[in-house]
Amino acid sequence: MLGHFDTELVLRLNGLISSHFWLAKAVSALALNPIARGAPIFVPLIVLWFSPGHIADRGRMVLGLIGACFATLVSVLLQKHLHVDIRPFFNPALHLYQVNRVDLGQWDRINSFPSDTATLYFGLSTVIFQEWRWGGALAYAWSFLTAAICRAALGFHYPSDIAAGIILGTGTVLLFAGVSPFAAWLQRQLEHFRSHRAWIHAALFLLLADAYSQFEGLQGVMRMLTRIGHAG
Repeated sequence: MLGHFDTELVLRLNGLISSHFWLAKAVSALALNPIARGAPIFVPLIVLWFSPGHIADRGRMVLGLIGACFATLVSVLLQKHLHVDIRPFFNPALHLYQVNRVDLGQWDRINSFPSDTATLYFGLSTVIFQEWRWGGALAYAWSFLTAAICRAALGFHYPSDIAAGIILGTGTVLLFAGVSPFAAWLQRQLEHFRSHRAWIHAALFLLLADAYSQFEGLQGVMRMLTRIGHAG
């Protein structure tokens, strides 16, 4: 039953964009362009970090960011080792319209469950929502459009993959945020190392830069370590 619903919704969304050239291009831009997809999520995070009214909340933000990154790592590992289904655009029986031709050889993860993009974006939206309700609500809406609807229309994921990613990302951040003593401890550490805040800001930007590219840097390091381990 769920499999039929998953396939039917992907086919309907894909069929809609296949008959409208400019809609297909817009959906592709929103789903794949890092600036179009990521700016409404990452800009509020940076603004909140430097906002004078939220300096006392940085410990909670750090904990939330760690939770979002951890959830995304779990999502990627599940895609590698949990064989629920392949990505829709790799299923020739669906005959999906592809705005940009997908090369199977360029993908190291053909499994689709759960959506790592939805995990990351809804996790980060939850971090924003905890500090700024209106900004978080807009981040959720934008994530639902770009990381959910648009990517399903292009055949990157089934709706169940996206729903699992939403639950994983949001739930993990909320779980981490619930450890309030640790958030308070992180806040004290940030205040203790205030004289080194430039290094702390640099670490934040490095983390967000890698998250902006779906942790391509971290994934590259992990692949390298895996090859070294196999070679040894």
